[in-house]
Amino acid sequence: MAVPTKEDLEAAPDVLLEGSYCTAVEHFFKVESRDLIGRFLTSFVDMLIITPTELVHSAKYQKRLHDSGRQLMNAVDKIATMQARYKSESAAKRVKELHTLVSAASKKVWDDDKERPVPNMTPETFPAVIARFTDKDRDYNINRTLAEYLSQFKVWKEKVGVLVRLVRISQGRDEIRFVETLLGECLRSDSCLDQLLAMPDRLETRCIDLIDLWKGEWQPRDTAVDSVTDINALVSEGVGPSLKTGLEYSLLRTLAGKMPLRSAEPDQEIQALFDMFKRMWLGNTLIGTSKALALLEKRQARYINNETITDLLRERKVLADRVNYLMQLAALAIGQSNRATLKTFIEHYFGDRDFIPRVVAGQDPPVPKMQTLGTAYRAIRGSWLPDGDKGTYMAQVEAAQADLIKRSRLLEQVDKKGGSAAQKVLTLLDMCRKNTFIEGRNMEGVKLAMEGYLQEPGFLGDYVGNAQGEDRDRKMQLLVKTLASFGIRYNV
Repeated sequence: MAVPTKEDLEAAPDVLLEGSYCTAVEHFFKVESRDLIGRFLTSFVDMLIITPTELVHSAKYQKRLHDSGRQLMNAVDKIATMQARYKSESAAKRVKELHTLVSAASKKVWDDDKERPVPNMTPETFPAVIARFTDKDRDYNINRTLAEYLSQFKVWKEKVGVLVRLVRISQGRDEIRFVETLLGECLRSDSCLDQLLAMPDRLETRCIDLIDLWKGEWQPRDTAVDSVTDINALVSEGVGPSLKTGLEYSLLRTLAGKMPLRSAEPDQEIQALFDMFKRMWLGNTLIGTSKALALLEKRQARYINNETITDLLRERKVLADRVNYLMQLAALAIGQSNRATLKTFIEHYFGDRDFIPRVVAGQDPPVPKMQTLGTAYRAIRGSWLPDGDKGTYMAQVEAAQADLIKRSRLLEQVDKKGGSAAQKVLTLLDMCRKNTFIEGRNMEGVKLAMEGYLQEPGFLGDYVGNAQGEDRDRKMQLLVKTLASFGIRYNV
């Protein structure tokens, strides 16, 4: 039997633990109780291709469970122990109470199956059949009827197909809550999702499907069955809250697992988790709320730790590349713990008294290094770091780039080897388009050099060349627009 992991139980909302606490036989059939049973008997219900509601309300399925060895006993022991811890009471006492309640509930189902068999039904006759139930056991008998009817479907996609049909038939009527609860329970099963959506090539694909369905934005594809399109339409129309609950449950359970979403490579997985985090928002709502955030943060922490980050930084031999990569990781960090880990590395690099000499040192070409520093500068400016730290770090990066421009004699080299005035302007503009220079004094020096070339008598003729008419106008408009984007006015 697949026992829920610690993470799976952590993903369970507190309201579930409270609502599933049974003190009477009738409590055994509540939605919350069925939810908890499904979490602890996942393998059993998947093996029979049934939902927790069918298990609880069917005499034959309960007999199978009682005859299956210690599965039921183990599940009851674990549930009772967990509930006792939640309620701060004696575990031994709760185990005994719960075993007694489960036995009494099973006996009730068996007795009712013999003495009060449920009527036959079809999707078309469903509303008329359940209209007969008017006593205090109405909900219980409706679920018994549905469980008996669904027992003929031995394949998940067939069961889901008929439940979708029943939901449509029941729209606008009270009985829809019974059917959509069953359909939502189907969506909690991995084997059911595998049949509906096809086996995913990677875990990220399954998560994306679940998120898109939860939002009602899933796009049909050939590998999925038609019922998925119907489910997406129901969610989009706001029909059946249990459908979204089931999808959210499957998503959280998937995130609680150990398999990588995209890759075993740390940098790829860190990016994949951040992409998933962004995708899980709908307006101001995060699917799974704080539980989802905690699971994503915990997953990322497997890679954002001192040992892994040190190894990733060592792969970058140049200090400027390390600083830039570190800021890229900082932009992808989910949760305070991961940010705190990265902040220690950031403080280590920027706290070095020789930061500027170390950054500009080396035989690497100066322009790519300037572009790396420019990227790091913008990453710091948009980061979650405190404003005081931002200002300090940005000033250090700006000073390092200014020193690099001076050491490499970049502007002098362009002036010496750039050819005509037009070619020199185009060379500097190309660097600006590639975000080579940091805004401020570094960019101002480059703008000043371009303005000087623009004033040279031969500039316009060199730039326009043989172009005439519309071609000439187009070239001039492009030049004026490009220069303006960097704050340079040029009047023809």
